[in-house]
Amino acid sequence: HLCLTMGFQIPTSRRSTNASFLLWSLAHNTSLLYLIHEVVARVPPLENGGKPTPPLLNSVNRYGLAVFLFSNILTGLVNLTVDTLHSSSGKAMVVLSLYLALVCGVALLLESFFNKRKVD
Repeated sequence: HLCLTMGFQIPTSRRSTNASFLLWSLAHNTSLLYLIHEVVARVPPLENGGKPTPPLLNSVNRYGLAVFLFSNILTGLVNLTVDTLHSSSGKAMVVLSLYLALVCGVALLLESFFNKRKVD
């Protein structure tokens, strides 16, 4: 990525999905996967030998379609109500933080709502 952007002066562009953007995306996602792997590898195993799973990950896995649909609707609402092209960095961070909190909150609410309704 650095070679393309600095050496060849090819700017990173999501709209044209050029090689610089693809390399940046690949590097970003690989770094995140490595970070997640390192965090999970450092969690001590349970008594039965398995690894504990965070509640948020469980709820997103269990209610993936509902979380996906909610996040798509929320993305559309943000795009309709916020001028994202002319927003400051601070405003963008506030919008992203609220977006993330709402999506995670809905996932956890779905988990708690449907776990209460279980009959043992």
